[in-house]
Amino acid sequence: MKKMVSWLLMGALALGTLTGCSGGGKAESKEKKLEVVWFSDNKEGESFMKLADAYMKEHPDIKIELIEVPYSDLESKIKNMINGKEAPAIARLTNLGPFQNQLVDLGQYVSNKDEFVNSFGEGLKFVFDDKVLAAPMDVTANGLIYNKTAFEKAGVTVPQSEDEIWTWDEWKTAMKTVMEKGGCKYGLVYDKSPQRFTTLLYQAGGGLLNKDLNASDFNTEENKHAIQFFKDLHDEGIVPSSVWLGSENPNNLFRTGQVAMHFSGSWMIANYKDQITDFDWGVTYLPKEAMRSSVPGGKYLAAFQNTGVEKEAAEFIEWISKAENNAKYCEENSYLSQVKGNESLNYAFGKEYFNIFSKELAATSSRPGSEWGYQALTGAVQGDLRDKLVEVLAGKLSVDQYTEEMDGLINEKLKELK
Repeated sequence: MKKMVSWLLMGALALGTLTGCSGGGKAESKEKKLEVVWFSDNKEGESFMKLADAYMKEHPDIKIELIEVPYSDLESKIKNMINGKEAPAIARLTNLGPFQNQLVDLGQYVSNKDEFVNSFGEGLKFVFDDKVLAAPMDVTANGLIYNKTAFEKAGVTVPQSEDEIWTWDEWKTAMKTVMEKGGCKYGLVYDKSPQRFTTLLYQAGGGLLNKDLNASDFNTEENKHAIQFFKDLHDEGIVPSSVWLGSENPNNLFRTGQVAMHFSGSWMIANYKDQITDFDWGVTYLPKEAMRSSVPGGKYLAAFQNTGVEKEAAEFIEWISKAENNAKYCEENSYLSQVKGNESLNYAFGKEYFNIFSKELAATSSRPGSEWGYQALTGAVQGDLRDKLVEVLAGKLSVDQYTEEMDGLINEKLKELK
């Protein structure tokens, strides 16, 4: 009897081996699938998949699939996936705030947490409460693009090194001279962006929050000085009112050749490369007041919780963040890199321009990145920051009223976020 039971048991075990243990009767696959929610501005998806293919060759047990969505649908797509208990393994994000509680702490899975964190320079904030919630994939910087042809015609030389950087007054004088002698109707177009505007606040020694990021620091003399300077540029006709007080596209205005300078960002290098053919243009250093400053922006790779592949997702993010892999991605897409060692990359076009933007980031304190990295706050107040500034430019709100109202709004939002 014992012998018969043993034979029956052996048969059952053999059958289980052949058919697998799952209800569907199929052998369980060892392959791990990483779904990546991704948006592309240009060819970033192609560049990403080149790297993903290389990774999959090294790791045949990993399958990486790209789910491409329009940027406008990104947050809703991810939220719907999370609500349906089908969170993606990884996503390309510009804003960590909405998903901060759903993201994997990469520090739990990378080979060495401190080394991983320290492999990135200052710029985008990605560590919150000692949790590594993402890795910066690329970084942007605010800066100055100028009409070389108009400046040469006016006999005005832009700063050639960091030792020659203009003060605000010198910058203003230079723009006025190019308007008078260089054939330009305006001295400057300035992107209608609260992030871009705050560059002036930081250059004046001001900002949005105190150092602990728990109270507003908006109602200050430094901020008032920057706001008044910005208003003066409009009042004196150096900056056209049609952008901030209207809806005109500053890129289109600069492309006409009627504007001496464009206060925008590093991404415009690739755009203007093909779009401007009627005059020569270049990049120069931002001016300073109390200090030098730009404001970083950019995109992250983050992994999501409750996917069953948290470890594999974190390991892939660590791999793609290595200097040599990140360099390939940034060079192909004309992006700056926050990875240490990638400060000067071999771009197909505009290497000298990107180097200037990179130096702007290097000269920027940690304050802009920390404040704009508090995305739950900045996302909530940036609309008021912009719209109330428009009221100041239109003469409907004084500079003092603006700083007082924004001070109150920021503190009110901070209380809600506690």
